[in-house]
Amino acid sequence: MIVITRNGVTTVLTGWREWAVKFLVFMAAVLLFAVMAFLMLGIAITIGTVALIVIPALIIVGLFASMFGERV
Repeated sequence: MIVITRNGVTTVLTGWREWAVKFLVFMAAVLLFAVMAFLMLGIAITIGTVALIVIPALIIVGLFASMFGERV
């Protein structure tokens, strides 16, 4: 049973209407969870890809700088 009170008017949802509201709320929560999961997965893949490209590039630049840089 779902009880909704708006402006002093109480509405009670029972039966198939209650199931429909619960189903819609559940589906909205699942959709929100899926969107957040895909967003987090996308961010993780992006950070991982950037790290796999940038870190070796910085190591190579550092090696070249140490090879060709001036000795102090």
